Amino acid sequence: MSHSIWFYFPGDSGVWGLKKNFALLELLERLQNGASNQAGMSEDGCTIYRNIANMHIATACDIIIILIIGYLNQNVAKVQRLNSMHIAENCLTLKRVKCNKLQKTTLCHLHAVLEAEANQIRASILDMAHCIRTFTEEVSEYSRKLVGIVQQIEGGEQIVEDSMGMAHTEHVSGTAESARSCVRAYFADLHETLCRQEEMALSVVDAHVRERLIWLRQQQEDMTILLSQVSTACLHCEKTLQQDDCRVVLAKQEINRLLETLQKQQQQFTELADHIQLDAGIPVTFTKDNRVHIGPKMEIRVVTLGLDGAGKTTILFKLKQDEFMQPIPTIGFNVETVEYKNLKFTIWDVGGKHKLRPLWKHYYLNTQAVVFVIDSCHRDRLMESHSELAKLLTEKELRDALLLIFANKQDFPGAVSVEEMAELLSLHKLCCGRSWHIQGCDARSGMGLHEGLDWLSRQLVAAGVLDVA
Repeated sequence: MSHSIWFYFPGDSGVWGLKKNFALLELLERLQNGASNQAGMSEDGCTIYRNIANMHIATACDIIIILIIGYLNQNVAKVQRLNSMHIAENCLTLKRVKCNKLQKTTLCHLHAVLEAEANQIRASILDMAHCIRTFTEEVSEYSRKLVGIVQQIEGGEQIVEDSMGMAHTEHVSGTAESARSCVRAYFADLHETLCRQEEMALSVVDAHVRERLIWLRQQQEDMTILLSQVSTACLHCEKTLQQDDCRVVLAKQEINRLLETLQKQQQQFTELADHIQLDAGIPVTFTKDNRVHIGPKMEIRVVTLGLDGAGKTTILFKLKQDEFMQPIPTIGFNVETVEYKNLKFTIWDVGGKHKLRPLWKHYYLNTQAVVFVIDSCHRDRLMESHSELAKLLTEKELRDALLLIFANKQDFPGAVSVEEMAELLSLHKLCCGRSWHIQGCDARSGMGLHEGLDWLSRQLVAAGVLDVA
């Protein structure tokens, strides 16, 4: 027996609504036909529910109602098997009543759930609308700021009021024009500075040329006098040779004096020729601060400092004589001249014992570079080296001096690497604002020493000048 039950839901109209109702009717008939089967949902019924759900024919509410009706049909089927036809008809009537009540209750519950869900969605929409308004205001404010920034950069015409309250247009220069003015002023000042430095350098060259020409002309006069004296002596000797024996014997003492004088003059001339090379060239070297140095070698004053036993003296004599010296504690100081390329380093090696460190300050005057030597093998003395180095960097007389740090004994096992030493001593922070360099080296083999001198040369001499000899 089939029952024609029609479900109506808001929005179900037209062909689509009819398809949904026919599908629901088919499901109900199959449930009634299978009511005599075992209790519970059959596999066939579950398949129908899944198919309907997958086909999107019924909504969630439709499926809930179908499940309820199916459950009632199955329970009523059990009663039909146990009782007479009268009882079955009463049960069917009761089933219809209960189904109607359950449908109404379910529909009310579904409407409540639907209303709650809708209210929640409305609240979300309101929150989203508030967020959109806030976001829109932020974007608008940012856009206004962008417009203002562009106007500040470009500048332009601006309406201002004078003291009388009269409005007039005034041109306001932007930050771009201010930056251009700053650049022009900087390079104008730099140009003036370069012009002054050029004038000073030219004056140094002119002074050198004047002094050299004066010396050369003086040498010319001296050579003329010397030639005259030699010619006079030669004439006197020739006259003496032409005289008789008695006069020659009487002129012996005078001839001896002339010969002695001639020998002295010849010796002086030989020494002068050995020490002075007649060359018209004028070697010119420029420092990084655009000062000019004239001569084959530019002299640099260097002070070598560090703790006792770090290897300062060993480094000095390795650079000077290219030979290894056994470590000997320095009492006082050593000073040597080391020529490297077109530079002449005058290196002062000062003792590093604790009682000698207060004397370091007497060697700071006119120092152009400080070489600080650290023993890489004595990790426990690194903080002591850090303390002494920090004191050096506070000295006013060394504020413009270059700083070269030799991390000595890098060939020894367990030596602190250059990178680790720089980190342990906080060199980037300690030497901030100063020209400095840390170079790994080994005083015994000479590894890294010339690389350190190369760095000093590049810092002291303008680029490209080191190749000029």
